Amino acid sequence: MVKTSDVLILDGAMGTELRARGVRVPDYKSSIWSALALIEAPDEVRRLHTDYIEAGADIITVNNYAVTRKLLAREGMEDRLSELTLIAAKLACQARDKTACADGTKNKVRIAGSLGPLDTTYRVDLVGGFDENLTAYREVAALLAPHVDIFICETMTTAEEARAAATAAAETGKTVWVSWTLAPQGDVLRGGETSTQALNALADLPVEAVLFNCSAGDAVDNALPDLIAATNMKIGVYANPVHSEPPGGEPEIVPTAPLGPDDYAQMALAWVRRGASLIGGCCDTSPAHIARLRSLIAEEFA
Repeated sequence: MVKTSDVLILDGAMGTELRARGVRVPDYKSSIWSALALIEAPDEVRRLHTDYIEAGADIITVNNYAVTRKLLAREGMEDRLSELTLIAAKLACQARDKTACADGTKNKVRIAGSLGPLDTTYRVDLVGGFDENLTAYREVAALLAPHVDIFICETMTTAEEARAAATAAAETGKTVWVSWTLAPQGDVLRGGETSTQALNALADLPVEAVLFNCSAGDAVDNALPDLIAATNMKIGVYANPVHSEPPGGEPEIVPTAPLGPDDYAQMALAWVRRGASLIGGCCDTSPAHIARLRSLIAEEFA
């Protein structure tokens, strides 16, 4: 049974929320996603980190998703990998360090570095081989390690992709979390492997927590019991605020509007009741979603 002291609140979306605030965010299928904001709107990135902290997030994630050599190369920016990764880390640290706790003491929010897909998100055919991926993840992890407390290997579509990212993260000595994205029905990862197969690929690595992200609520509902039954590691979810996605579709392409803060928080609370202790939001969530989630969790365990 999860206790209130065990539950940590993650932040919510970066790319979709920046876009909602008027920042130019390219299509994730072809470009560097919210990373362009590091150049064009760094103050907005910092402000959004701050808004998530003020909404009650215990952990904020650096805005370095899609800051990879392959994706930067598409924009003629491959030589800016180090620069942009460090800018992203700096903005997260500034938001944390300038946000005081309610009692005036230094904020205890932890910062997570993102190790996401090296190429286009959800494209299993573009994942690449283990050795190639490990080299790329090691480069990013080394840049982020001095500035972060945790690495989240996120939106992983295959077991080997996650293993490469987690290996690089573990080599830094930082806490390692691994988060997979699910196929629409939740029976397998988007790459076709089961949760058990994905866990087995991490068996010899010091992974503290495993999560699901960038997936619809129904997929998480279907996948969570097997994950909880298969491991003693901490369990987490930061899903998209929709109940389902079309078969063969993608989380952003849904027949209905995203769930509002209360409806998403109610859905997420059910995952906490089932055993998840790390909970937040992914695409199309906002500080309002995180604030409502924080208050609902507090009410649940009052």
